[in-house]
Amino acid sequence: MTTVAEDATLERRRIRAARSQAMFREVNERIVELSTRWSAEPQFVCECESTNCAETISLTSEEYEAVRSDPGCFLVALGHNVPAVEETVRATERYLVVRKVGRGHALAVEYDPRKHRD
Repeated sequence: MTTVAEDATLERRRIRAARSQAMFREVNERIVELSTRWSAEPQFVCECESTNCAETISLTSEEYEAVRSDPGCFLVALGHNVPAVEETVRATERYLVVRKVGRGHALAVEYDPRKHRD
């Protein structure tokens, strides 16, 4: 049984993770814009909660769009998922798709860069 303090700490962690991951998602959105000029598949940055992560993941445009179809989801490298702050909704041989839970999900949707496009 968890205490109210433990629940509050977990929600704060979920919020921090969502904010961090939203920043990496912004980077990947710029990669999408620039990749139309490249002949090779783009290398996307891992959108995990670690601000020290430097892993990249090769995805097709279609794979990336599938991740982005749900604004509560993020692209992470294998093993970079954190069950306390997200659920894994898809696993491939190259990457995972995770969906934020709790208040982190609402923030992920709120910070969706595509939400503000015309």
